[in-house]
Amino acid sequence: MDVQERNGVRVYSLNTGTQLPPWLGERARRNLNKRDAGIRHRVEILQDFEMPCSSCKVKQSLDGRFVFALGVYPPRIRCYDVHQMGMKFERYIDADPVDMQMLGEDFGKLAILTADRSLSFHAPYGHHHTIRIPSFGRALSYEQTTCDLLVPASAGQVYRFDLEEGRFKSPFNCTSGGTCIAVSPTHPLSAVGCEDGIVRCFDNRVSEQKPIAAIDIAAATDGMGFHNPDDLMSSLPGELTSIHIDSAGMNMVCGTKSGCVPLYDMRSSKPLHIKEHQNGLPIHTVLFHKGSNSVISSDAKLIKIWHVNHSQVGEVIANIESKVNLTHLTVSGDTKDPSAHNSGLLLCASEDPRMQAYYCPALGAAPRWCSFLDTITEELEEENLVRQAQGLDDANSNSNQPTIQSVYEDYKFVSREEVENLGISNLVGTNLLRAYMHGYFISASLYSKVRAVANPFEYEQYRKRKIKQQIEDKQASRISAKFSKRARDRLVPKVNADFAQRLNEKAKATKNEVAASAKSVLSDARFSLLFQNPDFHIDENDFDYKLRNASSVANRTHTIANLSKTDHVDDNNQNDDEESFNSMYDESYNSHGGESSNSQGDESDPKGLAKKKVSYPNSLSQIISL
Repeated sequence: MDVQERNGVRVYSLNTGTQLPPWLGERARRNLNKRDAGIRHRVEILQDFEMPCSSCKVKQSLDGRFVFALGVYPPRIRCYDVHQMGMKFERYIDADPVDMQMLGEDFGKLAILTADRSLSFHAPYGHHHTIRIPSFGRALSYEQTTCDLLVPASAGQVYRFDLEEGRFKSPFNCTSGGTCIAVSPTHPLSAVGCEDGIVRCFDNRVSEQKPIAAIDIAAATDGMGFHNPDDLMSSLPGELTSIHIDSAGMNMVCGTKSGCVPLYDMRSSKPLHIKEHQNGLPIHTVLFHKGSNSVISSDAKLIKIWHVNHSQVGEVIANIESKVNLTHLTVSGDTKDPSAHNSGLLLCASEDPRMQAYYCPALGAAPRWCSFLDTITEELEEENLVRQAQGLDDANSNSNQPTIQSVYEDYKFVSREEVENLGISNLVGTNLLRAYMHGYFISASLYSKVRAVANPFEYEQYRKRKIKQQIEDKQASRISAKFSKRARDRLVPKVNADFAQRLNEKAKATKNEVAASAKSVLSDARFSLLFQNPDFHIDENDFDYKLRNASSVANRTHTIANLSKTDHVDDNNQNDDEESFNSMYDESYNSHGGESSNSQGDESDPKGLAKKKVSYPNSLSQIISL
């Protein structure tokens, strides 16, 4: 686990360190625990607490025993039993999830909002029913006093579905699209955050469709925040992204798209305090923590925990920096504290396959189902006190820690083509080849043996390449003659000569970004191996190259066709020149008394005193040879 310390407050990141492959057997896991200190000291609070690609929501049931997570891909929901510290079940859904809401105390009744304007209801046996809503929903909440499921939508309405009667009620009307919603736990009041930066409050007991109160958050946070106007595009900086009401129903906290978190007393329209996240990112989650009397606000990079007491309002308790982008968080409790008022364990959904977990003792103790965290953190703090008493600084203590090695060092990843080339296609489906993404994992020792059998002379070829490379490196260290700039331009590289020639032509022909890029590739030392190492040879006849460079291949083919056509015309002209030259030579020879080509003798010379017929060259090549 990693430890973050700010102002004397420690935060422990639990889901860090080496991640074991899912196909690793128990024997291999035990061996890794023996020889790898990083795996041996790893903390895993929930087994398989991850998603294949990313997760978007994580929530806990009302009884504190089950943890639900939504993620992709494919879209799915996972339920974890904290008593068993593992996954209880997994269900697939038809579209990307948006939000979920527990309708009962346990995992039995569940509603899921998806991106295709659907509401899916799940029972203990699985999927129960699906209904459609008129427009795209943004969030989901449940009013227990009236059994209404509330869905703020993009069309500027809050749809109300009566679960007791099984029908839609008249929706709440908002002048702007709703983005988030919170229901007061003590009053029949719903607060809806909208795109225009206004929180509109509705009374759930009456059928009136107009809001009873409105709070302008955008005006209160105008000019604040560290957002980039270009990133927001058409949306407003004050657009609300999250909202929450405390357990007493007196205070409300909101999160905006510009990274501001205003704290309100429900009886006043002026904020008590406005907290700014200096990253300029939207606030995706805000929560009240009753045990520490604080607010937890989070964006994609940072989790802030700060006081709400009137004397210490706004003072930061702890900052938690994440290495991955976070999308949602919740405070995890147990069966004794299902509302997590005295818990210090934070569970976070993220854009990484592994969901994050943080433990902050300043917030509260660990839940009962993972009480071992208190023992571990106490031991770490005692070791830290001992180091400080001995005068050891952090640099020395970090240098003595064991180096974490990769689990995958004993395995080799091979693609499907490499499997076919090595002739081990018959091992597909066995334990020797573990399917992973677009290839397979194979034991490193088995891979070396198979490769030695498939390519018996590979070592000799490798040895010759290394010797040749050493000789070339030795020759390069010798003193060489200096060339002029024009002579250096005429030097042809050993590898990718055509590519280098095209880059030279682009660098000389134009004076724009293309020319600058071509010059940088030719002059930058980082790309020198592209024209020296044969491993970087570009096969222009390869199908993938033609597929990715269709325009350049077509231009080159057209140029070659024109050149061949020009050569054909030159050959025809050369033949015509030869024929005209031959006819001219015949006329010249006959005019000087030469014998005609079609005459066999001359009657005026019966004795044959005339000169014999002289053979003359019949082509230009013979003329040149003369």
